[in-house]
Amino acid sequence: MLPRSIFISLLSSLIIFLTCGQVQAEDKASRILGKNDANGDGQISLKEWPKSKSSFRKLDGNNDGALNLGELRVRFGAPEKAKPAPAPQSRDKTPPAQSAATAANHVSRETISKQTLCAMTRSRKCELSVAVGRGLFETGLAPKFPAGLNCRGIDETWAMDYSWKRKRAALHGGIDMPAPFGTPMLAAASGTVVAIFIGERSARGTQIVLRHGPRDTGIPLWIYSLYAHCDSMPDLEIGQRVKVGQNLGPTGNTGINPKLGYDAGRRRPAIHFAVLYATSPDYTVHRGHVIPKDGYWMDPNALYKGRLPLDSAAMKALPKAEKAVPIPVALDDGTLRPADTKFVWPYACWRD
Repeated sequence: MLPRSIFISLLSSLIIFLTCGQVQAEDKASRILGKNDANGDGQISLKEWPKSKSSFRKLDGNNDGALNLGELRVRFGAPEKAKPAPAPQSRDKTPPAQSAATAANHVSRETISKQTLCAMTRSRKCELSVAVGRGLFETGLAPKFPAGLNCRGIDETWAMDYSWKRKRAALHGGIDMPAPFGTPMLAAASGTVVAIFIGERSARGTQIVLRHGPRDTGIPLWIYSLYAHCDSMPDLEIGQRVKVGQNLGPTGNTGINPKLGYDAGRRRPAIHFAVLYATSPDYTVHRGHVIPKDGYWMDPNALYKGRLPLDSAAMKALPKAEKAVPIPVALDDGTLRPADTKFVWPYACWRD
């Protein structure tokens, strides 16, 4: 039998060896991602993958046509990242349940036109004019909140020129509203969770995307709302139903800062809120984006009109007197104004 001192020494060496092996495995996955991610979107496409197509397909666990850090870590044996503590819920939530209709409408990337892919992803290879042609341009709309309430306003507006941040022609694909860390982000309408992205190398950071069908909104469109810069991963599952005003997760400042490189620490905490729509229920998930089939951009302020038309051209053509959009809201005690609203602002308001 080994002496106690020798046994403890051997055990310590074994623990160090195993720990180093895990770190090396995790570092290897990160190195592979950093080496092959040519466009810096935080994923490796099939074109960027240096090995065989068959090995790529084996690693692509969610079949979205790209390898993320999590999929690479599964391959190289790194320990799974601990799940964050559940975010507090301001309203009751339904238990996780995969929607058969949602699953049926998740189509392959090949079924989406190149024009739509360019307009929605706005990659470096795409002309900005394609996104502009799909509704990404200023409309002049602004929110009008209920009297007697304090609500969080917008500091970076819809379709503002973002070229100074991106070092290329770019427009802001949403609205930004600053709020303290941890402030609950609220579902703008009832719907279904269709994507949650870690976004370790994305400007949007951790984000959740909901799909709202005509029955959810009363509008004959399939609408997608995106909530970015979450402070932690949402305590929700793909396919789960959520209610209007439900807490989706805490506000943060996750995501790389395009102007400052990978340091997001100097970005103020805020929600980046974006809205897309289409007449078809079909969509795909590609390289950190949910892309509706034949999709269009919507000024998020237009959503709160609650009826057609909602397209950017029609909103821009409105007379000046109709540019202020009355906003239905949730209060910090969970009540809605008006009580029967199908939409709320993505942050709760509070009384004076």
